[in-house]
Amino acid sequence: MLTVAATRKVLSDLLISDPGMLSGMLRGDATKESANPEGALAITEAVVAPGSRYEGRTLEQIGLRARTGCIVLGIQRRSHMMRQKLSTIRLQAGDDLLLFGSRADLRALRHDRNLLVLLWSMADVPDIRLALRARLIFGAVILAAASGVIPIVDAALGGAVAMVIFGCLNLRQAARALDLRIYLLIGAAFAMGASLQESGAAEMMANAAVHAAMPYGPTALLIGLFALVAVLTNILSNAATAVLFAPIAMNAAIKFADTPEMENKLAVAAVMTVIYAANCSFATPIAYQTNLLVMGPGHYRFMDYLRVGGPLVVLIWLVFSLIAPYYFGL
Repeated sequence: MLTVAATRKVLSDLLISDPGMLSGMLRGDATKESANPEGALAITEAVVAPGSRYEGRTLEQIGLRARTGCIVLGIQRRSHMMRQKLSTIRLQAGDDLLLFGSRADLRALRHDRNLLVLLWSMADVPDIRLALRARLIFGAVILAAASGVIPIVDAALGGAVAMVIFGCLNLRQAARALDLRIYLLIGAAFAMGASLQESGAAEMMANAAVHAAMPYGPTALLIGLFALVAVLTNILSNAATAVLFAPIAMNAAIKFADTPEMENKLAVAAVMTVIYAANCSFATPIAYQTNLLVMGPGHYRFMDYLRVGGPLVVLIWLVFSLIAPYYFGL
């Protein structure tokens, strides 16, 4: 028998890192009914109440596991961890018990007058035994979307539903994963992008940039267009920015051509410039779908994207400004 003295966080990390450890603990000293707690697993603390019938009795004598389905992971007494075999410790009033089990079973302990359950300390423990099931669902979504059998939106939605159906998530966890801030950002991005396009503001800025760069030659035109498109692609979508600026850039670039060969070269250069700049969409969360996708799980803020993505956009613009004249033969 191995006795472990550790903090609550270390024990929680151990439970979610080793499926064998979790399964063995659930099987050990368990009755048939309590071997596999149903529902989401959680961990919490409970204090032995003063005058409790548990005072002076061991966990085996109480039969807490058999009656409630909850497992005592550790006992702390007056800020000291008990390092002896848990089943031999006689409980005292004020002992802090670290309990593990299903969330429903832990909440049911509120009706036990012998324990003061600290529900505010309850934290979910991911069931690592379901990891393989979740990986298979995730892999199926990737394969379905990558092969083109199902559109990526339908595949992702089907995978999310499958996670709930097969028990990897419950409805409460799935609902909690919906971040309302992301929907607000998406709505704001659509409104701002639509207003820039419908009002002609984006086209006006494009024409102003073209007229400002025209006296300085095609290289200055491409550099200026890259800067403007790189900024607007983080406000509009990259696809909308490319569609909006590509014809404007082509028409402006071919004005410098004096031969058909030069006209084709400048047209290609202008379109490639717009494509490169439109893909600098990582300075705001609303610039691209994947930016929004990681915003909630990563607990990122708007300024985090600007702080990291902004200098990266500037760096790419500087590299383009140096390499573009040689690359396009200008």
